[in-house]
Amino acid sequence: MNLRFRGRPPILIADSVKSVVGLTDPYAKEIMDRMSPVENFVFPILSQSVFDWTGRNPRPALDADGDFQCTDLDLFSFLMPLADRGAIIEIPRYRNRRQVVVKESERKIGSNNFGPLHSLVSNQEAFSFSVKIIDQTIMKTNPETGKETLGEPRNYMIVDVDGHWYYGWDCIRWNPTAPENRFLTEKGLWTGNSVYFQFYVHPNRWRSIFGAPYLLLKMLSSRLTEEGAFYRNEVKRLEDLGFRLPPGEKKEYEPSISESTTRPITVSTMETILDLPPFNGSYPRAINTRNGLLAAYHRQKYLTYVLKPLVQFALRADEAAYFQYGARDMKIAPWLDSRAWKTGWRPPKGRVDWNLLVLSNDVGLRWRLKDITQQVYVTE
Repeated sequence: MNLRFRGRPPILIADSVKSVVGLTDPYAKEIMDRMSPVENFVFPILSQSVFDWTGRNPRPALDADGDFQCTDLDLFSFLMPLADRGAIIEIPRYRNRRQVVVKESERKIGSNNFGPLHSLVSNQEAFSFSVKIIDQTIMKTNPETGKETLGEPRNYMIVDVDGHWYYGWDCIRWNPTAPENRFLTEKGLWTGNSVYFQFYVHPNRWRSIFGAPYLLLKMLSSRLTEEGAFYRNEVKRLEDLGFRLPPGEKKEYEPSISESTTRPITVSTMETILDLPPFNGSYPRAINTRNGLLAAYHRQKYLTYVLKPLVQFALRADEAAYFQYGARDMKIAPWLDSRAWKTGWRPPKGRVDWNLLVLSNDVGLRWRLKDITQQVYVTE
């Protein structure tokens, strides 16, 4: 939404934030320019949102008297490097939280779940987080050739739809590398042969939504959404002109042979919007050929299903931290201490109240708490 905020811009504000909201930051400039390829800046921006245990000095698992106190290292910061290296993980016990869909071409082998950790994923609406693994206990049969292969992507929930730990799993097994084992040993994080986590996201991360990395990610998310929609429209335009994708480019829809029963539940969540001026320039249009259609199709898939989930996870983790540890007290980060949330704010013709923080005459950050409905698996 293109809004223009009245009044004086912030006085006490970190220089890095000031350059982002003033749209003078180099990455902010590139995000706002539709002609600038996102590949030039998406990964450098993601790397600023640090989820890593390197250089951390977490609380040890045992206190000075040898009593268990649990480390304050958060699970996301430990799992993200494992996902980066594609570590093989095992979830020996898991109860489904979402609907179970069974397809004729797939067969589950055994009761555990294991495979390379592909990524950490988030829900766009609820504060739910999962690990995505290429599960080697799923066998798939090619309907045309009859060839059987092992390994299909599956999401396993570790944080429930209400933003709290999910009770349907109790441990993740993996073989630590030498650096991982050295870190866990030197920092005193082992309890026997296990590491216990109290937090999935560190409480101090609530400050992140006020930082330049978060604001850049929020801008980037809007850019990916808009550009992905543009190239989906380009696919439709070229198909309307009579061009068709090569055979086999799109996966054939496979109907499910059974689906588990679900029930609706209501959970609280937080919606956050960064109001920006419109992006400038134009996206390059696809050429009117079959190759142009193929390029547009691949482009929208890459933006929507590869880059957008990476950005969304970092955003939702930051927002979950504020939801858990900052929203109740309407906290403001120290580098914005002279500012305050403007409660009950509504955009022009809006009917919903927001908490607004004006960051510049062109940029404002707003959030609200709301209840949403989520479908969950009905256990017997």
